[in-house]
Amino acid sequence: MYHFPGEYVTDFCIVRREGLYHLFHIRGERWTWPVGYRELDLGHATSTDLRTWTPHPPVLPAGPAGAWDECGNWAPDIIEKDGRYYCFYTGSDRNNNQAIGLATSPDLFEWEKYAGNPVVVPGPWSDIATGRDVAGRDAMAFYDQLADRYLLYYTATMSDGRACLALAQSHNLIDWSDLGPTYIEEDRSYNRLESPYLVERDGRYYLFYSAKGGPKSKGFSPRDFAHFDIVYQVSDSPTGGWSKPANHLLIEGTTCASEHPTFDSTTYMLYIIQEEIEGIWGASVLSDPKRLDWLEDGTVRIREHLPQNVRAQVLYDSSTTGVADWVQHGGPWYETIGDTTRASAEVLRLISGPGGEHEAFLMNTRWGTDLSLAAEIWSEGGGIGSLVVRANPSALAGYRISLDFGRQSIGFYLLFPGQEAQTIQERPVSLESSTWHSVKVVVQGKFFEIYVDDTLSIVHDQRVYEEGCFGLHAQGQIQFRNVHAAVITPALAVPPWSQQVRPRHLFP
Repeated sequence: MYHFPGEYVTDFCIVRREGLYHLFHIRGERWTWPVGYRELDLGHATSTDLRTWTPHPPVLPAGPAGAWDECGNWAPDIIEKDGRYYCFYTGSDRNNNQAIGLATSPDLFEWEKYAGNPVVVPGPWSDIATGRDVAGRDAMAFYDQLADRYLLYYTATMSDGRACLALAQSHNLIDWSDLGPTYIEEDRSYNRLESPYLVERDGRYYLFYSAKGGPKSKGFSPRDFAHFDIVYQVSDSPTGGWSKPANHLLIEGTTCASEHPTFDSTTYMLYIIQEEIEGIWGASVLSDPKRLDWLEDGTVRIREHLPQNVRAQVLYDSSTTGVADWVQHGGPWYETIGDTTRASAEVLRLISGPGGEHEAFLMNTRWGTDLSLAAEIWSEGGGIGSLVVRANPSALAGYRISLDFGRQSIGFYLLFPGQEAQTIQERPVSLESSTWHSVKVVVQGKFFEIYVDDTLSIVHDQRVYEEGCFGLHAQGQIQFRNVHAAVITPALAVPPWSQQVRPRHLFP
């Protein structure tokens, strides 16, 4: 996870030059959203692995008083042409009318704004006639090789208020013609479609974007939003005919502004994670990289990605160690040895819950903070099998990540002494009885990422418990195998109090 000390990160782009990844992003002062925010230039950082970032001085400051971009520069996207880099960014005037401008650079450090800015303004089909809060932001440039043209996808609003993604085209990246909306959302519970990103794969076009329904600013409760989703659609054309696949909704609740760059034939996914303070979103960070898998049925899935320089320190591995010294609650747990055809030092150990309708816990008593905990879970008759992290040894407090075979769901729950488990987030998943399914949780600081069958399903920030034990939970006929706990090397080991913020006052 990345943010510069004292700042937040939101809408961003990543481009690679000479083996180095460059991140450009909206930046502002952390924890200011409840009273407002100022985003007057773009942050810049570099990395060799998409996970550990080195900050550089910000670029592209807002324009002077009276300029089309005097009140903010947002949401960059960069494309390279003939050794020169073209950055398309959102600017806003004093009435929050948005348009898209252009800046160019030979090296990604020194930038020059185009004198003819803005280069893209929403057309007459949009809300431009209102003269205030006109939507025209979040550009993404794509080279359409078949038509030898550039396409620019961006966020807009129809004149009747429907949310849409709009399109413009160019042959030189400077002069753009309006193509109108490429997709209009008819469901009025969505009031904006943001951060479009197009990926071409084997002649098909995948359009990723953030679909939101709720307040049009920062500093609100996540419960004020009917939708806060990262979604995608697919088409045989880059300009329209979009259809929603079966897993149209990829992640929901706390993430947005995903980017999907492809480097060396691997398509990655990074996104922004919202952070709560006292029930209100107050800042955000950049996620660690994930990988996109392209499946035979034309859908995608999000998988974990660990760069080669990331090391895992094993805390527990059921193939080499039993659970005799773990603490049992709710009845006796059992160990049996399964397949013995593995290497001599390893066994397939099955760990079985007591069975029955009551909850049972099996707790390892090692105490710590960040970790990755994974297992395969089997159930017969609609049981619930769970991972438990940051818990006390009695399992009265902590977090539970549950596969519910009866309800066909993955759930993330808060355990609090003397209370029923509180639902943080639930999502439907397909679970077959008497079949092994994998579940994994990666906990870094206050951020939780939860995978089911190697597919990212839930991302959330939670700060109630900052440390604790790990373990297993069972209700009904449940078995576990391949239980594995590890510590993931931090992205950047920073000595305490070694960082210094740059003052960035909200008000002059």
